[in-house]
Amino acid sequence: MFAAATREVVFSNPDVSVKVNEDFILLALKAGLVNHPPRGIEGDLYAEIGRSKPAPQGICTINSAGKVLAWSLSFDDDASILKFLKHVLMRYKRSPNAQQPVVAEHLRKFPSWQFSDFAYNEKRIPAPDRHLPYDRCPANPALEKGTLVGRIIGRPLDSSGKPIEDTIRQKHYMEARFEIPVVHQEQLASAVEHADGKRFRIPRVLGRDLVTHAFLGQLDVNPMGGVPGSRNDSREWEFFGERVPSADAESVRVRIVGQSQVDGGHDLKVNPSNDGRMWVHSVTLKWQGYVEVNENRVT
Repeated sequence: MFAAATREVVFSNPDVSVKVNEDFILLALKAGLVNHPPRGIEGDLYAEIGRSKPAPQGICTINSAGKVLAWSLSFDDDASILKFLKHVLMRYKRSPNAQQPVVAEHLRKFPSWQFSDFAYNEKRIPAPDRHLPYDRCPANPALEKGTLVGRIIGRPLDSSGKPIEDTIRQKHYMEARFEIPVVHQEQLASAVEHADGKRFRIPRVLGRDLVTHAFLGQLDVNPMGGVPGSRNDSREWEFFGERVPSADAESVRVRIVGQSQVDGGHDLKVNPSNDGRMWVHSVTLKWQGYVEVNENRVT
């Protein structure tokens, strides 16, 4: 499956979670890899899965040979989700591997809205024990040595300032990788050095690293734009740094403060169809935090 909406639409049903854990192996795939398969054996599997996709998102079930049993983008109601799982289990029993041909069912909405099935092809996709020497694992990002990698968990706060308990809806919970490239770290270190202990402006590229991940909700409605269906109308941010005492004699501690203002909305040029999506966002954030710099690296 891919598209974060699945968490809200499908896995908010506890019976569905139980059924999936009992009878399925659950995989979350990056949409970019399904839509643009990489080179190598995993790329072949992505291409086979993507061959029959009804849209650049959805839920797909495959057998042990990587042959698609069924795609579905949505469901008639909550009960239909369990019916879908039972349906594909029956199809799996009839075609568990490449020995039995199977066409790929192609649904916009299960069970009421079905497109034409995709014909079976004879392509076999072996399952090797490891990647070939010249193939990079798609799960291993190609990052320059020294890149700072972190993980962000975002949640809104209730009236008392505590994270809300509901984490099912996309506007209530997000996870993201956070990366600060080496060149951005070097620019910050240079700015610290030339400030000579005075207040200084944080490099704009580092500010973008911070602001990009600061919004909850669907990726498609990120006010920064850059994803299908959304547009960015304006983006402004300004961050300042000031050196403060550090407990580590090897590092320089910098206190960062700033503000960001980002405006975005629904891009009618990209998504002109009237499918119910329409949004406008204007988000102002105030920032404060600390960063440690050791020589020319953020630690």
